Amino acid sequence: MDLLQLDYAALALAIVQVVLGVAVLILAKLALGVLSPYATDQEMTARDNPAFGLAIAGYFAGTVIVYLSAAGSAPLPLDDGVKAVFIAMSANLGWALAGIVALNGSRWLMDRWLVPHIRNDREITEHRNLAAGALESGAYVASAALLAGAIRQPGGSIYTALAIFLLGQFALILLGRLYQAWTGYDVAAEVRAGNFAAGIGFAMTLAALSLIMLKAIGGEFTSWTRSLSFFGFDAIIGLILLLFLRWLTAATLLPHARVAEEIVRDRNVNVSLIEGVIAVGIAGIILLLF
Repeated sequence: MDLLQLDYAALALAIVQVVLGVAVLILAKLALGVLSPYATDQEMTARDNPAFGLAIAGYFAGTVIVYLSAAGSAPLPLDDGVKAVFIAMSANLGWALAGIVALNGSRWLMDRWLVPHIRNDREITEHRNLAAGALESGAYVASAALLAGAIRQPGGSIYTALAIFLLGQFALILLGRLYQAWTGYDVAAEVRAGNFAAGIGFAMTLAALSLIMLKAIGGEFTSWTRSLSFFGFDAIIGLILLLFLRWLTAATLLPHARVAEEIVRDRNVNVSLIEGVIAVGIAGIILLLF
């Protein structure tokens, strides 16, 4: 009988939040059609474009990250009555919808500033470029992680969240540019040539860099001086640790492979995936334990 003694109010609220999450995904699809150059249904079904499938998978994954961040930013005030719960859930929904708009804005920024002389949207639609699709997918997930950190930051407001997200976005673009200079090969040329290994490797690196940025923008907001100081320190130290530990781990796990050569000459997706997982794993360790 104890199994039947459920908290029906909490169960009902959980179901409502799940339904709201599905609604957010539907709204995200509609927003993509309005705020991006993509003809979503045509690319997905009529043209069967796998590059677009990769990109939109990252977009929906990013949408889920944003919604979970908004819904989990604070517990619902169950003891304050139905009205208070309704207001809190409406606020969470508002944060999620604002995050969808910001996610589409981040695509515009990344397309134009991350990799020089490449427009991912054109590569995806005109050339069905899987490397560009993978890169855009990673950019969506990375931007969503930054949004999650900005939304969940205690002590902030919608204005500080927006400012912190934009700061993290520009820092992510800068770090992405530095990574391209560090790789030892022309990332832009490889992505333009449809090298999926280069695209997926860079995409996973963006996800790793976003975790470093998430560490940098985490913590309670008290003042801009304190927050920017911690941001700069965590971003720089985190990047140095990521690059060093990534090199050390890759040298240990792939002792007989030159990563750049494997990716450029052989287009070796295996090496690219291992390198990317190493980067994300190390960034996660830094985020949680450093």
